[in-house]
Amino acid sequence: MNTVIPNIFLVKYSDISGRLDPNYIHKSKIFCNAIIKAKCDFDYFGKSISYIQYGISKLANSEKSGTPILRMSNLQNGDWDYSNLKSIELSENERNLYTLKNGDILFNRTNSKELVGKCGVFKEEVVMVFASYLIRVRVNQEKLLPDFASIFLQLPLGRLQIDGISRQIIGMTNINAEEIKQLLIPSLTIKEQEKAVANMSFAHVAKKTKEAEAQHLLDSIDDYLLQELAIELPEERENSVHERMFFRKFSEVRGGRLDAYCYKTFFRSTIINLKKSKYKTESLRNVTRSIVNGYDCRQYVDSGVMYLRVANVKNNEFDLSDIKYIPSPDTTKDIILKVGDLLLTRKGSFGIAAIVDDATDGAIISSEVFKIVISENSGVDPQYLSIWLNSKIIQIYFDKVKTGAIMGHLSQDALTATPVIIPEINKQQEIAAHFKAIRNQAKQLRQQAVADLEQAKQEVEAMILEGVDQ
Repeated sequence: MNTVIPNIFLVKYSDISGRLDPNYIHKSKIFCNAIIKAKCDFDYFGKSISYIQYGISKLANSEKSGTPILRMSNLQNGDWDYSNLKSIELSENERNLYTLKNGDILFNRTNSKELVGKCGVFKEEVVMVFASYLIRVRVNQEKLLPDFASIFLQLPLGRLQIDGISRQIIGMTNINAEEIKQLLIPSLTIKEQEKAVANMSFAHVAKKTKEAEAQHLLDSIDDYLLQELAIELPEERENSVHERMFFRKFSEVRGGRLDAYCYKTFFRSTIINLKKSKYKTESLRNVTRSIVNGYDCRQYVDSGVMYLRVANVKNNEFDLSDIKYIPSPDTTKDIILKVGDLLLTRKGSFGIAAIVDDATDGAIISSEVFKIVISENSGVDPQYLSIWLNSKIIQIYFDKVKTGAIMGHLSQDALTATPVIIPEINKQQEIAAHFKAIRNQAKQLRQQAVADLEQAKQEVEAMILEGVDQ
């Protein structure tokens, strides 16, 4: 029989300092017990901070108009992801006030409990500003290296402090500038800090190498799929004024959209190449029984029905690290999921497909996700269809038919017209089996990369507590 350990603890009144918050008191006690035998001293982070500032709260754009702006989504595991970088229109005074400098530490101040307090060091030589959900911290680098501060606060002891000091309000967790100043940082010499940074940097490089290998494996799936279906991707054209100019016959646009974007030469070439496949092609409408989008709910609860949003749906898999729960909805809509259902995101990161598995069985989808039910007599394997919808060529097609200027989305009419190339069922299953084997191999590499990094964090933390003299 499993024994549940109650989340109850006792503390002397004389030991309570600061907030009368059980989480804060409990985590502080664990932290103090962990560092009591440390060979290094600790001091308040605020003593090394020379400047601290909240980011700018103005609306960003996706048109690359203005100054690039870093948002909390660009901060990933202590590093920066610029793949979805947005821009913002600013006055000269605003740009000067919020321009980042090499060595600035950025903290994620509002997010889920797992992500709040995540931080990274800005090291670019280009002009960028930062958004309001981030806090900029600049330190006196004669006393404290920005990389060392960032690394320590992502180690188990650093996260323990952040978890204790952060506050949870209406499902979101927050940390403010004053609380950041109260975090404790090991007092080491610059040389000792450099040793810890070097060890952690080596571990991050090793992790990235494994992740790159995993991504290379996943990228090979798409090339394999297109080769098996005898389809070629058109070549991307140079982004020059001359290449952006084209003409179309009136018969090509009559009865359709009148915006130039969806008639680009690259899109036209994609459609032509799709039609060259040796296998039959059907519209998604002809191979599905129903396509419905889900339930709009913002009332999150601690426990209830699992609520799948766009952020949870990844390429042929799910990310449940930030899953939300909602009360059981008062609706008869067919949005309760079962194993084997095909999901497709329709807004934001649109056009991403995944098959419902045991972990997501019984969940409910948000209104920004489609549930696609395949017809029994369609001759289409669900796993194959998911791979097809995530393929490069269909992602190009989705880009062509998307609507919405600021946040692109797929309409149901556009989705049902999506072409599906249908080889024989044994070929579909062969493709699905190949994909599964490659994905499992890539998953193992990623898991090993994460495990190695966690091991490195523990080793670096132990080295710091020993005073780094090694």
